[in-house]
Amino acid sequence: MKKTRLVLVLLLLVVVVSIPLFAGGSAGATGGKETLYYVPKFTGFIFFELAGSGAKQACDELGLDMVTLGPTQNDVEVYVQTLQNLVPQKPQIMVTTSSDANAPVPALKKMKENGCTIVTFDSPVGKGGQDIYVNMAPYRVQAIAELESALYNNPKGGKVIWLAPSPNITLFNKVKENIDDLVATVPKYKVFQFVDTLYMEDDPDKAYSVTTSAMEAHPDLAGFVSSSGMSNPASNKAIEDTGRAGKVYSTGMALPSTMETFLADGTCKQFALWSPYWFGYMSAYLAIGIHRGEIEVKDGNVVDVPNVGKRKMYMTPDGVMYTDLNMMLFFRKGHETWDNAIPMPPELMEQ
Repeated sequence: MKKTRLVLVLLLLVVVVSIPLFAGGSAGATGGKETLYYVPKFTGFIFFELAGSGAKQACDELGLDMVTLGPTQNDVEVYVQTLQNLVPQKPQIMVTTSSDANAPVPALKKMKENGCTIVTFDSPVGKGGQDIYVNMAPYRVQAIAELESALYNNPKGGKVIWLAPSPNITLFNKVKENIDDLVATVPKYKVFQFVDTLYMEDDPDKAYSVTTSAMEAHPDLAGFVSSSGMSNPASNKAIEDTGRAGKVYSTGMALPSTMETFLADGTCKQFALWSPYWFGYMSAYLAIGIHRGEIEVKDGNVVDVPNVGKRKMYMTPDGVMYTDLNMMLFFRKGHETWDNAIPMPPELMEQ
């Protein structure tokens, strides 16, 4: 184990051991309330902070306390250690997300054996590690949103590169599968040629470096497409810094607060996203309702989530239950904020 990781793990151990001083597994020293543990794959990123704020609203509405834990960087090893350190605390309600589908499953299974209800969001973990996964939107809808944004940036299409954090993230792999199918079957998307997949580890510095190197290696490159809100701002910065604005674009998913400059100067003309706030809210609302026995996790069941709407539950072929937030938005110049973003037209979702 690297020295820095060892230090992080030891610090996490100190933090987790001290948890009973302010919050127990289901009812701590804060008035005997139930406690929801919010454990994003890493903290300090605005996306997960917004999702945490949404989860906190659900907790406040339903009378729970909330504790946030997690590594400060996207380090799967430290994230898994955080979960392992939590197992003895016997948490009863958890909302979490991981950069690796398989690594956290053993620790999550131990928590479930102790009665914990676990809802994952952003990207699911393997079978047995969650009660239900909240997807941002059907993978095909996400793929359409990204291809539509690529078309808006460059209707002529051309050679593009797919950017992902790592090879083992279900979300990115499923979206890319749907992108490939759409490019092969929908005439307007056939203008795109995906020539490579590159990995940036959810690290803006690496995304900048990978993007810069890719543009040098592919002088005729038209653009980059990614579901990563970490990669797109860095990639757009690399495009600007190398003088390729207007010739190369980077789009897909991104947070509006990180893309204002690029929309204003035309480096990026459109990107997409869903509300991370309501993403966290829905995940926490479901976790609490499932744990209290008020929501049944069942294939075909429909749950009415306040502020979101009615959403159906589904079972994947490999036995993972999931549902969708499905509130996709387009951001353009003049439509840069959550308040004035353009809702994805229903007819696009039906392609």
